[in-house]
Amino acid sequence: MKEQGGLKFTTRVQPLRLAEWSTDDKFAFFMSGRKYTFRDFEKIANKGFVRRYSSAACLPARYMEEEFWHEIAFGKMESVEYACDIDGSAFSSSPNDQLGRSKWNLKKLSRLSKSILRLLRAAIPGVTDPMLYIGMLFSMFAWHVEDHYLYSINYHHCGASKTWYGIPGKAAPDFEKVVREHVYDHEILSGEGETAAFDILLGKTTMFPPNILLHHHVPVYRAIQKPGEFVITFPRAYHSGFSHGFNCGEAVNFAVGEWFPLGAIASQRYALLKRIPLLPYEELLCKEAALIDHEFSTSSYKDLTTSTGDTHIQHWMKVPFVQLMRLQHCVRWSLMKMGARTHYKADIDATVLCSICKRDCYVAHVMCNCRVDAICLCHEEEIRKCPCSHDRAVFVRKDIIELETLSKKFEEENGIVDAVRKQMSRGSSSHSYFNRINHNAEYFPYCKIHIHAPPEVHSISETRVFGYDLNKPYPDASTITFCFGPHEYSTQSDECTSTNRRIFSSSCPENGFTPQTTIINAYPSSAPDQTCSSEKLAAEDADDSDCEIFRVKRRSGITPERRHTEDSTITTFTGNQLR
Repeated sequence: MKEQGGLKFTTRVQPLRLAEWSTDDKFAFFMSGRKYTFRDFEKIANKGFVRRYSSAACLPARYMEEEFWHEIAFGKMESVEYACDIDGSAFSSSPNDQLGRSKWNLKKLSRLSKSILRLLRAAIPGVTDPMLYIGMLFSMFAWHVEDHYLYSINYHHCGASKTWYGIPGKAAPDFEKVVREHVYDHEILSGEGETAAFDILLGKTTMFPPNILLHHHVPVYRAIQKPGEFVITFPRAYHSGFSHGFNCGEAVNFAVGEWFPLGAIASQRYALLKRIPLLPYEELLCKEAALIDHEFSTSSYKDLTTSTGDTHIQHWMKVPFVQLMRLQHCVRWSLMKMGARTHYKADIDATVLCSICKRDCYVAHVMCNCRVDAICLCHEEEIRKCPCSHDRAVFVRKDIIELETLSKKFEEENGIVDAVRKQMSRGSSSHSYFNRINHNAEYFPYCKIHIHAPPEVHSISETRVFGYDLNKPYPDASTITFCFGPHEYSTQSDECTSTNRRIFSSSCPENGFTPQTTIINAYPSSAPDQTCSSEKLAAEDADDSDCEIFRVKRRSGITPERRHTEDSTITTFTGNQLR
């Protein structure tokens, strides 16, 4: 690996500790304050490895796994350093570099023709643009899912191997239940619901041995990543891992059509937690729907989309799109019956966020005298309690008719309406609201709703509606391109029906760059039967975490009876599945 000239980075210090995961179990996570060059950090990391093992040679992965969990539970190492979230890429841009000019170059991947992230208006570091991760012995990334349930791809450039642990996406609810009930003390949870553990897990600070999961019948898979290999995680697949020594990796996110149902679930969960979303989900969904329809209408594209695979992927986009358009239409109709007037949005290329749940409002939003900022159409209770009536305004996109026409077109395809109805029947409170309105004899989908233009809304002034400061910087917790309200921000950035939710590693052969994939089976036929400890181990810092808090406790605070033997933190395995 050729070092970029002048590259310097600051590491984060990761304490190696047991954790109680209670209110008092916190430890400051701090930047080291030291700047390293790549070679300087390599020398320090290798020196520490040789000092510990009296050898510079790579040691067996099984042995390193035992060493890692023993060190966290009983070792003498106070901390390790990890350089994560370094802007940049180690992939070559040279036309003479075979990997660099291939589609497996992570600088290009998120912008490929079938990646949904190509539709974003601006780059997002670590999401659309790759970041580097430089580790040493026992540097770790804690249990986490990717932001907005995106796919991720990680390439190992050089150095020692990494051990990865992965949970299939379909097992994510079971994973969160185990963490909620057997890792976290109830006093640190924000509530009793399904999102209680998810809220803490979003901080990417939770590390514990996989046999806690195995004991509660959650499938766990292990992969050893070596230089020249990719590891891809699928949506909602929790994963964690650690380094066997000095190494350098690179990662970026991407999304394909199958991601949209998972993106909808992530959006709903962020909204419940009032977290500003990483991505404008509604915007991506509507843009992809319009592009697919436009491309399919051309003769050159029709010949390319007849495969079963493309039809399957498009189905996963069309169902949530039709669901969105039906929901927003019936709510707008209900608001019209309550006296609201509908207007076109200002022709401004910006993202409107709901002032209640922080959801992005690409299609429509509501304004009234009760609130300074916009709210989305998912808040039935707040809308019904609002006394504004005729002083309430609903703002819609100028292409709303085209979007609804496209939705009706998709509904003519086999299976779309049935899938939408199935989702609506088991959805959120806003879906219940839709179902009630949908049974109203006066209402029928996509009926005409009069739109007033220009906006002259009684006591709602144009200043109130359009007077947002578009130059106001967007909060650090989010990377949506522009902000169009609200004035106040959060400071923190189900059953899943999609198929192919698994993690896998793949090697990139020297004679070409269509990897021979090693699939880690995400759907085992039998549950693991390994008996494990219930000890709650933790170590901090995720592969891409920005969190500044470690919830850890010094070893001296752990009573001997709560400690377990070395064997309790190690699992046996057959193939890639832990047992």
